[in-house]
Amino acid sequence: MREQAHEVVPIAEPDRLLCDKLATACRILGNEGHNDTVYGHMSARSSSAGRFWLKGAGLGLEEIGLDDFLELDFDGNVLAGTRGRHLEHPIHSEIYLCRPDVAAVVHTHPMYATVLGALLSELRPLTHEGSFFVPPPIPKFTQSSDLIITAELGVAVAQVLGQHKAVFLVNHGIVVVGHNIEAACVTALLLEKACRAQLMAQTAGTFTWTSDPEALRKRAHIYTPEALQQIWNYHCRTLERERR
Repeated sequence: MREQAHEVVPIAEPDRLLCDKLATACRILGNEGHNDTVYGHMSARSSSAGRFWLKGAGLGLEEIGLDDFLELDFDGNVLAGTRGRHLEHPIHSEIYLCRPDVAAVVHTHPMYATVLGALLSELRPLTHEGSFFVPPPIPKFTQSSDLIITAELGVAVAQVLGQHKAVFLVNHGIVVVGHNIEAACVTALLLEKACRAQLMAQTAGTFTWTSDPEALRKRAHIYTPEALQQIWNYHCRTLERERR
């Protein structure tokens, strides 16, 4: 869903490098199971306080380039960029207001995570990826499965997210956050992989999962900040190989 494009100023320095990285993250998400035609979006805090850059509407994640972002204030006013504005911008603004530690936000509709989020069961640390999230359980937002287009609903999503790195929007999709663009992107990829593995296991029959204490140890061993950066670097190299 989108609104009409705004005739405003284009992206200027110093945020062009930030938007270039954000475009890379969008393309990675689009290539790794998060594409949903023109739906889904990612954002990052601007270098200017009280603002953020949001993917423009009307394009798929895999189509996004440097100049396909809008700079918004936390009231949703467009300050820069020429694309249309996604209706669900309150997801991003309200999370940034509630979570000063968050530098990037992903909202997408990946198939496996969306399906698992709608089940009565919870994500378990079945795989390494699952242990990155659980324990504690990933919270579920159940107030509405409609678009998050008001500040009130955005606040509600931010409150359910709390200090977690992800939240299931039941019958809708996911929201994932990170302390930088790379971490938010990789976290979204890991969540979809973990959900896919569990749905496959549930289809096959009874399955086991890692205990909470061991899952926490695995998280500390496997998913260090350096490891998340390495995963990001791998996907960037993959994009470059595909471009060539």
